[in-house]
Amino acid sequence: MKKWKWIGIGLVFLILAASFPAAAEEVGTARLSLIEGDVVVLTPDTDDEWVAASINLPLMRGDRLWVPRDGRAEIQFIGRTYLRADGRTDVTINRMTWERDSRIVQTAITEGRVYVNYRSSAGRESVFQVDTPLVSVMAYDDARFDIRVREDDYTEVSVFFGRVEVETPRRTTTVSRGSMLAVGREDYAELSPLGPRSEWIRWNQERDSVLERSRASSRYLPPELDVYSSDFDDYGRWVYVSEYGYVWSPTVVVAGWAPYRYGRWVWMRGDYVWISYEPWGWAPHHYGRWGFRIGIGWFWVPPPVRAVYWCPGFVAWIYTPTYVSWVPLAPREVYYGYGYYGPYSVNVTHVNIRNVNITNVYVNSRVTNAVTVVHRDTFLTGRPARFDGRPPNPFTPGARISPGRPDIKPLKATLHPLPEKVVHERILPPRSIVDKGKQRGIFERPVAVKREASVFKRERPAPLPVIRSERPLPANRWEAHQERREPAVEKRTMPEGPPVVRDVPVRKPSEQREIKGRPSEEKPWKDKPRMSPGERVPREPIPGGEKRTLPKRQPTDTGRVIGEPPVKEPAVSEPAVREWRIPEPIVRPSAPPRQGGNSTRSPGAEKGNVSPSLPGGGKIFDDREKLDKGRGHGAAQGETREWSPSYPQRQPGERRGAFQEGREMFR
Repeated sequence: MKKWKWIGIGLVFLILAASFPAAAEEVGTARLSLIEGDVVVLTPDTDDEWVAASINLPLMRGDRLWVPRDGRAEIQFIGRTYLRADGRTDVTINRMTWERDSRIVQTAITEGRVYVNYRSSAGRESVFQVDTPLVSVMAYDDARFDIRVREDDYTEVSVFFGRVEVETPRRTTTVSRGSMLAVGREDYAELSPLGPRSEWIRWNQERDSVLERSRASSRYLPPELDVYSSDFDDYGRWVYVSEYGYVWSPTVVVAGWAPYRYGRWVWMRGDYVWISYEPWGWAPHHYGRWGFRIGIGWFWVPPPVRAVYWCPGFVAWIYTPTYVSWVPLAPREVYYGYGYYGPYSVNVTHVNIRNVNITNVYVNSRVTNAVTVVHRDTFLTGRPARFDGRPPNPFTPGARISPGRPDIKPLKATLHPLPEKVVHERILPPRSIVDKGKQRGIFERPVAVKREASVFKRERPAPLPVIRSERPLPANRWEAHQERREPAVEKRTMPEGPPVVRDVPVRKPSEQREIKGRPSEEKPWKDKPRMSPGERVPREPIPGGEKRTLPKRQPTDTGRVIGEPPVKEPAVSEPAVREWRIPEPIVRPSAPPRQGGNSTRSPGAEKGNVSPSLPGGGKIFDDREKLDKGRGHGAAQGETREWSPSYPQRQPGERRGAFQEGREMFR
């Protein structure tokens, strides 16, 4: 009889132990791993009150997250799955089931934009489902996709890796890698290639590459905690301790730091849960135990493989009507809590434990500054309060230890992760977005666990007809879609009536405004006579009676500046020609080279009319007949002329032609 009795008791404990891990894992399944801006959260515990969200805040079923404008948030799920929300986005967690054979996550997006990086599990019933007012998106295998919900529920689903199933109330379709599906009302659907990456997509892909990079901490962590390797690499180092093996020691801490010191205990779903304000504080404060060594300081001991259990906080409690104190547990020290949290833990829910006596088991209580003691009001409200008679270390031999959490009734402020942060009305979501989820029935949709299942119907719906586009949709596609959906507006014309004649006062010529270029006495341009095509406008006489005529332009008058009036030339019967003597060939010394290295040479050098250099640097001009013909003065055959080095002086009042001036310039 006694044998069967003990067997029955053992079976009961095994059933209880098997049931509690699921409940414990539900609390630690998701957390806020990144926050930018004034993100707020609405939980069933806060009674429809939006409160400020904090880093490392656990998220559970029924929690609602609002990311205001210019803000961003990241939700991390167990198993390397992430959901990131952009500004003006409303995210609700409808369901989370994390068991061995099925891992189900169901979220709802009423408005905004989210990016999902989903890692499927080996279970046959695993799905990540996102519900919007018009569609439901399901990912059964590894996938990375983006969902954008507009104000009028117009939804865009972009797939960057893998594929997803998109189901409307009446139809369904599949969107593969490199495609975007735009869905509107009345089963309007258009499939197109992906367009250029936006800043939002680039930020998400860079974030994915950082988190998926190979980390050194993966060698020392159990597979269940490998997802937190980046936190351990960025904020600490691994050292070897003979008693525990490789342990992790934080390097980014302040003086007097101790585990479970910088954060807050928040009442969540019937238990006090520790929320660390440190970016790396999720895994070390909810898994494993802490130790201390001189020369190393505080270090964290990871849990053994296949014994990874999430816990609200592995600490021992002592509380009185005046203060509340706790100390971190060392490896192999017993934790008393309401649930099963792995080896070296006791579930006090079904065990009657009235007191626990200290027998030198809490080794960390002997470490300086290891025990945290706060006032009871500070523990409940989060506001610092001083009190007299504060014990330096309540954990002394013979002290009475609290089995489990403190039996203190929480207040309204105990539900807030950041009780001192004021939530302004301007950062809260609009009422239309809050009520949209209930009006559209998003929160009541079932989960399509299997591919052949349906969200809206009992049987799988028919395929969704889509419009296929070969080019990416423009960024302002939504505005064009809005214009198509707006009803046509009938244009109304005003009835024609008699023309309205306005009395415009006529100004006198002396009162008219003077215009530059003509006197005020000139007639307005409307009074000028109209000219027929081809008719020239006669010039008006210049005031004063003198008539000016423009001289005809002479073809040879190229030396005159444009716009300069011509000068009257004296009447000459025939141009005077200078007499030229025909001496022997003249040997002229070469001109010195110009600045810049270019030497002067005769214009005829390009034509080959220059002889080789003579002794002394002179040059002889030959072929004078061609040279004279090139200047317009034909000479008799065999006649040669001398080029005088002097420049002829111009006589007073003498006007030379362009040809003569050009010849002298040539000389």
